Amino acid sequence: MINFITSFLIFIYIFFISKAYYLKCNKDQKIVLFLLFLVHFTAAGIAYSDNIIDANFFYETAKTANSWFSAFGLGSQFMAFLIYPLVKIGISKFILYFLFSAISFQAFLWYFDEMSKHYIMGLTIYGISFTQLFFLLPSLHYWSGFVGKDVLVFFFLTYLFFENKMKFRFSLLHGIVLILLLLLRPHIFVVTFGAFFIYYMTQHDVSKKIKAKLLLLTLIVLGFSMPILMQFINLDGFTFKVISRKWNEINAYALGGGSGVDLMASNYLERIWLLLFRPLYYDASTFYQYVISVENSLVLLLFLWGIIYLIKRKVVVSGEIKLAFLIGGSIFLMIAFYIYNLGLASRMRLMFLPLFLYALHQLIHFREKEKI
Repeated sequence: MINFITSFLIFIYIFFISKAYYLKCNKDQKIVLFLLFLVHFTAAGIAYSDNIIDANFFYETAKTANSWFSAFGLGSQFMAFLIYPLVKIGISKFILYFLFSAISFQAFLWYFDEMSKHYIMGLTIYGISFTQLFFLLPSLHYWSGFVGKDVLVFFFLTYLFFENKMKFRFSLLHGIVLILLLLLRPHIFVVTFGAFFIYYMTQHDVSKKIKAKLLLLTLIVLGFSMPILMQFINLDGFTFKVISRKWNEINAYALGGGSGVDLMASNYLERIWLLLFRPLYYDASTFYQYVISVENSLVLLLFLWGIIYLIKRKVVVSGEIKLAFLIGGSIFLMIAFYIYNLGLASRMRLMFLPLFLYALHQLIHFREKEKI
């Protein structure tokens, strides 16, 4: 009964957020909404049928925990802590997949809602902005449709970005979201907070008084977040010996996987290429990798086109574009330091690729709007 009631409530939530978007968008965007719904929940269903290892781990950890607080910890352990009450009242793994896919669906709707306000008919395919179509890449929805940390991180990053892209504001809810982000992925929290700090400290319309408060807040945040980060990555210092040992551990773990990458034999630029565009056809070996290689080829073509398009035209960088690039770029450059697996690279894109696509969409819009 509890699963029936929960699934009904989730369905009602999806219905109302979809209806709210449907009622205010034009005919072309209604098609996009249908495609988003279809791709997202189909991919989530495939993710459930694949019985993803991480989701099983979170579920079983919560299920076997002696108490809620005994499940508390950082990263994966905190994920088990979050779902513990739901698991203990009898929520099935299928309903948890449904819940998490609904959470990420809301995040995608936030992107689509903003993007639908800014597109030019000359840069559309059948009336749909072509940059919006890249938000329908199946892998984005596969990795956002299961019980995982990255689903929540994607949701939190999207929420914080759209809440603060036009004007700095801080509320209790923002603080709670930041704490949850810190406990889920401390390294993502640190670079995201750093991106917000750089953005507001370089904005001319932010007063010196606010900048002074922000600087003080940053020092306080760094004071309590750095020990948490060091515990999360299991570092007891920043000496060369300690960092070298940790690097060797990560590399050994990477080589033990089916699609692992030798960190010792790759440089930073190669890992940037891996994180953005691999696997491609030449290094795909499974059906899913071949599917993702098609996606990556399209993303590669989009990036090349975007670079050429923006070089040839006057670029207008608004505040929200700057913030999207700062957050997405900070996360991307940080992950590129340690990315060690092709499958992990595909999953990690969920945290920065939507921000890059949104920034590109807005850049094109502001440029084309000037021409009109």
